[in-house]
Amino acid sequence: MKSVLFATCAAIAVGACTANTGQPTFWGKEGVSMLDYRTDGGQCAVLAATANTETNGAHTAGGLSGTNTSRLPPPAERSGGPVVSQGPTPAPSGAAFPTGPGGAYRDNTAPDVVSRAATQQTAQELAAQKAKTEQLKFCLVDRGYTEFSLTPEQRAHLATLPQGSDARREFLYKLGTDPGVLRSQAVKKGK
Repeated sequence: MKSVLFATCAAIAVGACTANTGQPTFWGKEGVSMLDYRTDGGQCAVLAATANTETNGAHTAGGLSGTNTSRLPPPAERSGGPVVSQGPTPAPSGAAFPTGPGGAYRDNTAPDVVSRAATQQTAQELAAQKAKTEQLKFCLVDRGYTEFSLTPEQRAHLATLPQGSDARREFLYKLGTDPGVLRSQAVKKGK
């Protein structure tokens, strides 16, 4: 199991980054051994995957903090009518949808608040993914790796090699350690 996880992490680290061209990019370093190439890729992938990217959207335009610090009153209390106690609050039913008094998203939340909350969650997930990608790139650059793209011919040959195969890894390793490829096919920093 550990070897599968390591191989997956190494593959992600070495080939997961994409330049703005929409084509996958890869990483290489002149003179690196295959063992160091795979080890560095795996370690950087683990660092990126475990990076803390949690943020709170409370300070963004239209953002919500995701917390309900004050309980909204039940409908009977909101109407201004008399509040009649009906005994103790029932125990949770185990149903997928709560039947008792609920939080801010139960029966009384405006659709725009729900929409903003969903948008905020999507934005947070995208920001977390971007932060992890940036962490991966930073780690690889810090270890001396260069991001490069493939020529159309190289992409065509890579497409013939099965994902996760030794032949695929060898092909990418050969390209990633070739000084000519690293110079001529390096991804420009502005991308």
